[in-house]
Amino acid sequence: MPAPRTQNGLTVSELLTTLAIAAVLVGTAIPGISGLLNRAKADAAIEQLSRAIQFTRYQAISLRTTATLCPGAGETCGRRDSWHEGATVFLDGNANGVRDGGEEVLQRLQPLPAGYRARWRSFGNRSSLSMRPDGTTDWQPGNMLVCPTDGDAQNARQLIVNAQGRVRVSRDSDGDGIVEDADGRPVSC
Repeated sequence: MPAPRTQNGLTVSELLTTLAIAAVLVGTAIPGISGLLNRAKADAAIEQLSRAIQFTRYQAISLRTTATLCPGAGETCGRRDSWHEGATVFLDGNANGVRDGGEEVLQRLQPLPAGYRARWRSFGNRSSLSMRPDGTTDWQPGNMLVCPTDGDAQNARQLIVNAQGRVRVSRDSDGDGIVEDADGRPVSC
């Protein structure tokens, strides 16, 4: 008499049950992962801009000349709302905050992560940030706000630049998930 066969594998109902459980687990994990990715993009954008401001200040002090950080990806400074396209650090010989012919480019920044915008607000309402040879701003204390295009303030980040040219990152001191500006108010996009 032939030996009885043993069954290997899963039945259709076992397979469907396993797939249903996996779908529920993935469905609950995706929103958490999405939020984590959005926070990581915001952190990367603000870190890039912070390093650029610090680099601009360092170059101004080291080279004993005005250095400027301005928005835009081209050879000249872009519009005041084009920080998301990239930025340029250059030696600003005439200290006018605009890259003129012959002024040396020290660094070009990559565009911000997709879906993020940045705006620079400062005393004097200038679109660029200039650092003097002593490391101070050119009367431009202000802030750089980075926001997602969907306007979700929980994924916004802000840098605060004081008149001495020092940079600090805004913190969420009240634990509501939104960072506060220099006056302690939640930022808004």
